[in-house]
Amino acid sequence: MNMIRTSFKCDNNIICIDEDISKNTITIDGIDYFAYYIDPEFKKNKGANSYVFALYQAQSFIDYESSFPDRVIKISNKKDYASAPSKSNRRFYREINALNKCKQYHVANVITIYFSGQLSCIGKNRNGKEVAFYFPFYIMDYATSDLKNYLENNQITYAERINLCLQIAEGLKGLNDLGCYHRDLKPDNILMFDNIWKIGDLGLIAFRDEDELYDKKNEFIGPKGWLSPEAMNKYLSYDDSEYKFDCKIDHQSDIFQLGKIFWYILQGNVPIGGISRSDFFDRRDEVYSLLKYMLNHSKKQRPLTIDYVINNLKRIIQKYSL
Repeated sequence: MNMIRTSFKCDNNIICIDEDISKNTITIDGIDYFAYYIDPEFKKNKGANSYVFALYQAQSFIDYESSFPDRVIKISNKKDYASAPSKSNRRFYREINALNKCKQYHVANVITIYFSGQLSCIGKNRNGKEVAFYFPFYIMDYATSDLKNYLENNQITYAERINLCLQIAEGLKGLNDLGCYHRDLKPDNILMFDNIWKIGDLGLIAFRDEDELYDKKNEFIGPKGWLSPEAMNKYLSYDDSEYKFDCKIDHQSDIFQLGKIFWYILQGNVPIGGISRSDFFDRRDEVYSLLKYMLNHSKKQRPLTIDYVINNLKRIIQKYSL
């Protein structure tokens, strides 16, 4: 396992960096970086179970205003043992494993991992003695935007919106083909890199037939507002209910979440509950039919695979010359 020593501080289990960016040095794979907040005006990290910092190459760094981040480092907010994973970081290491598989099989529309390992931070133990604490991390490219910010700040054509949907669907196909279920699809986790859209944040990733190894009973799994019916069933169901609900969050649950994202991309709002033709303003019936199929409450009435979604998007693009 790669071990990286840093000048970061660990205070009450919280990783802290210095306001002076030049003091936040970290060397990754022989390259010196300065670490800083993604947005200095908003220093709270977006990740629920991680810290996310921008990395600037030290050799070319001028100042924060003039320099552009080269990479991003994502660090678990749960401690590891020295050179050994802790049980609390099983999901973080599974995310790294999934990203490495995507890289190995050249999945184009999922974020690319460049490096991973453990980093050490300096803190104090219960006796006040200065000691090292260890946290797993990985390195990825710096995204120029996420989906929500991009749609809010840009005027884009209908053709661009449909092609955006296709890129995301192809990323999901790459994951599903590797036996992975994302389970946390939302606009914040769809990222742009040099005009290419990729799926990120695989922190809730599950491998086919292995999710029960990590999931807890009645655990809330997924993004609020974008949940599939199965995710809600898992959260709310109890053992002695006379009804047996589908609580398995799998590739068809991803398709449901993706349908919500498509609706948001094409119309700017999110469907809640049952939908009808009058709810969708686009006149192209083929688009509405696809979304309605993806958003069926019953998993049995949704597409069996993401290939169906991709093929229909391609037919729509061809029919309307998009």
